[in-house]
Amino acid sequence: MIRCETATVVENRRQTRSHVRLKLLAPHVAWESQPGQFVHVRCTPLEFADRSFEDTADFLAHRRQPKDCGAMLLMRPFAVHRRWNEGPQRGHIEILFKVVGAGTVALAERKPGDKLELLGPIGKGFDLKWCRKLSSAVVVAGGVGVAPLYPLIAYLRQHDVATLVIVGAMSEEDMPLETADSRVTLSFMASRPDLTMTAGELERLGCEVGIVTLYGTKGYIGLPTEMLDRFLHFTDGGSRGETGVFTCGPRAMMREVATHASEHDLRCQVLLEERMGCGIGACMACTCRIRLDDGTVSRKRICVDGPVFNASEVMWDEE
Repeated sequence: MIRCETATVVENRRQTRSHVRLKLLAPHVAWESQPGQFVHVRCTPLEFADRSFEDTADFLAHRRQPKDCGAMLLMRPFAVHRRWNEGPQRGHIEILFKVVGAGTVALAERKPGDKLELLGPIGKGFDLKWCRKLSSAVVVAGGVGVAPLYPLIAYLRQHDVATLVIVGAMSEEDMPLETADSRVTLSFMASRPDLTMTAGELERLGCEVGIVTLYGTKGYIGLPTEMLDRFLHFTDGGSRGETGVFTCGPRAMMREVATHASEHDLRCQVLLEERMGCGIGACMACTCRIRLDDGTVSRKRICVDGPVFNASEVMWDEE
């Protein structure tokens, strides 16, 4: 059920120089959201949204004032990275995002006690009925693409699905998760004399973790799709039983993940990201081309028909 909810900022933590974790008290979203869904967040202060203007000139003059963030009229989509439905943190959610523009700059400056307007949860998430049937899973994240994948990883582990998580970034400094040195090498990768890296919050879920950087100084250097390719060849497409592949990140990376999965006859679900206008399917600004079962091509809205799709449906070579 999509609902407009006024959330309260509980904690603002700078994860890296460009990544921020924002913990919010948002009971409705915390209770209703499913892995893969997102929220639309209004970056404009609530006092701007509630204000009345005398005429168009007054409105335009006010929205040009940077301190009021008035130019940011559209809401921004953010994945529900974590949510708590029990315990002392019940009713809280967390969004993990990269600071890239005016909207995320404004969110990164929010302080505990500030109010934010949310719309959510929105979208079609991962196929959880299928997930429960899996014996193993491979989750491939590119950069901040790990944000919407974390709830899925937690769900897989809750249902005893053996899970390998591969997270790629340009360098250690660009990794959206807190990493630590590790001497544990992955069984399907060649041993290295230097330290590898791991992510504690993923290890605590019981996952096997592979951290890959393109321009790193230690650990596995290269692309996350290269690690995926080695794993699939090493295991001949995964372990016994049914293996699922899941991915979110740059479009080129997701296309490569989909290709590798198809070569091994594995079903792959992708979480697509796109700029959005309304976020509820009315404006048609975030469409993608999907090939239907009968062979016809249709434009689907990423916000409500997705953001999760079967990789085999996505027409990767067409924007």
